[in-house]
Amino acid sequence: MLNIFFSFFLLCGTAAYAQEAVKTAATESQAAPAQQQNKYAPEILQAIKNLTVLAERSAEIPQAKLDALAPEIAVFNHKVKAALGSEILADIARKEKDQDDRIRSAKAKRTLQSFRAALQVYYGDKGGAYPKNPELMVPKEIQAVPEIRLPEHEPSSKIRIIDSKKYDKGYSKAVSDSGGWLYFSSRDSDNYGLLLLDCSHKEAGGAEFFRY
Repeated sequence: MLNIFFSFFLLCGTAAYAQEAVKTAATESQAAPAQQQNKYAPEILQAIKNLTVLAERSAEIPQAKLDALAPEIAVFNHKVKAALGSEILADIARKEKDQDDRIRSAKAKRTLQSFRAALQVYYGDKGGAYPKNPELMVPKEIQAVPEIRLPEHEPSSKIRIIDSKKYDKGYSKAVSDSGGWLYFSSRDSDNYGLLLLDCSHKEAGGAEFFRY
């Protein structure tokens, strides 16, 4: 039942996002000329505030009250979506995806740095040798093969291992866009010990992920 209630927040991402929206809308409302102000702005802002508080503190409210409120919230949400229209909703969805992609990208790059650092520790401990498979570092250098969730991909901790010199003239040709890891294990390869994000998508404003 709570899923119906919280569907309202699909319109504004999260409660934190809603709070920021309240501040922004209030500022814009105060700055706009009187004749351009939405006469329903105070009621809209109050509804957002109340729903934000309700989302954050729902655990303190009797379940029966939430169950009784949920159908009305569902109807209200449907009407709000209809008022916003497909173009605005599509714009909101795009912005939410962009934000999610930025979060995924930043986390994946941090995970890549940590994973590479663990490989260097292994290399030092083994007298200048990388593992044939990074899974051999579990559980000493790492607790488990890290999972990444790159934009346009499902979460993955799978490792594609290249045990040859086939891609010495261009490691980019080894990228299969699996959304997991790509690792070069051959001692004879110029890429020996190289760990990459196996993703050919570009980060927003940046390069393809495999180039990091």
